[in-house]
Amino acid sequence: MTHKPLVVFAGPSLRPADLPVLAARARAAGRDLELRPPVRRLDLLDLVESAVDNEVVMLDGEFGQSLAVSITEIRAVLAAGQPLHGASSMGALRAVECRTLGMTGSGWVFEQYLSGAIESDGDVALLYDPDDYLPVTIPLANVRWLLASKESEGLLDRCAADAALRVANAAHFRERRPSVLLRRWRRELPAHAVDVLEPELADERRDTWDRKRLDAIAAVRAALGVPEVAPCGTMS
Repeated sequence: MTHKPLVVFAGPSLRPADLPVLAARARAAGRDLELRPPVRRLDLLDLVESAVDNEVVMLDGEFGQSLAVSITEIRAVLAAGQPLHGASSMGALRAVECRTLGMTGSGWVFEQYLSGAIESDGDVALLYDPDDYLPVTIPLANVRWLLASKESEGLLDRCAADAALRVANAAHFRERRPSVLLRRWRRELPAHAVDVLEPELADERRDTWDRKRLDAIAAVRAALGVPEVAPCGTMS
């Protein structure tokens, strides 16, 4: 059986350290894996015109009317017989919008948009370093996931979780740096809530609850035919 090459549009949803691990998974699965930068307008049409029969995973993409990938492009890729899957960020948004066209989606972020629990595109927006795509700010979707997890574990009550979300939501996505978020949580939240949340903002912890990253890894692994990554965010 000949497998289609897998093209993945990714940026800040994956870390530099994730890429060689996924590339090794692709080799083990006998797949060609091509990692591309966040998808922009016309990038999908380039795939159609390349005459290569690809499978595509869309994770990250540029936002803005003149830059964002269009539904017309998605329709063209699907009409060309190239499977298109979305998760994590722009991919999750477009998968919800284009599911009736045949685009598929997966992951917590996708399910949140599909159910209407999250409605704003801004929940997945973040500021990142253009050189290595490392996140500089924390997207609100990740904050929602963290708070829901702490509440389900009984470490935060609903009132504290709601207050923490309000504080995070009040900050523009370009301002939501870990240090800024912690400073505002310390000012607005009760001490016990800060004690629960502060350790999660440490550099060595944030990747473990980065829901966009977890969804992205799971989507690529699924496309490669590899079991989903463990909830803790580690890759084995």
